[in-house]
Amino acid sequence: MTNAVKSANWHITNRCNYACRFCFAQNLGKKELTLEEGKELLRKLADAGIEKINFAGGEPLLHPNLPEYCREAKNLGLTVTIVTNGSRLDEKMIASLKGNVDWIGLSIDSCLDTVEAELGRGRGNHVSQAITAAHLIHEAGIRLKVNTTVTALTWQENMIPLIRMLRPDRWKVMQMMTIAGENDVSGAGLSVSNAQFRYFAEQHRSLCLGLGIYPVFESADDIEDSYFIIT
Repeated sequence: MTNAVKSANWHITNRCNYACRFCFAQNLGKKELTLEEGKELLRKLADAGIEKINFAGGEPLLHPNLPEYCREAKNLGLTVTIVTNGSRLDEKMIASLKGNVDWIGLSIDSCLDTVEAELGRGRGNHVSQAITAAHLIHEAGIRLKVNTTVTALTWQENMIPLIRMLRPDRWKVMQMMTIAGENDVSGAGLSVSNAQFRYFAEQHRSLCLGLGIYPVFESADDIEDSYFIIT
């Protein structure tokens, strides 16, 4: 690892209560670290020059040690973020994270619950859950990031009304990336061409999130070259 690497994605669990067909982290390994092993990993990352840790999964909120990991990371001076589907993000969970988490990323890929269900994200109520979760995140004073993966089912959607309702501090839009052994079978038929991704981006590029902040768009090529992943 070089000092050029400043952030890391730690997939702390392979467990998930959803079955998103396009997920590229389905088979990253099922062994989970003990609490002490996890804390030691965080200390090593901080010593190596990592400044930001993102807890991902699977679904990270299913991991019982997540609040403790966040506390340890914050004590080490790291910027702490979580990416979640939001299904377990209630007032009790928010209370356990408040003060030790800088950002929570909510994954939402469509304005329509029927489309989300077809993608495998939830069981028909994901959009309403995301709206509730966003409200709790704002109330807790945690910054909100919305992550959207563009697929063949969504590249023609207009998501501007929903994003305005969620009021994120950041909106990150990604082109679906296909990885052999991860989502090449489950995600068959969901890929979008570069032209289709550019179309979605152009339809949403002018959306201002406030204070001159606009959506960030990452193509599959951008994603492949920009993440340091720990399993």
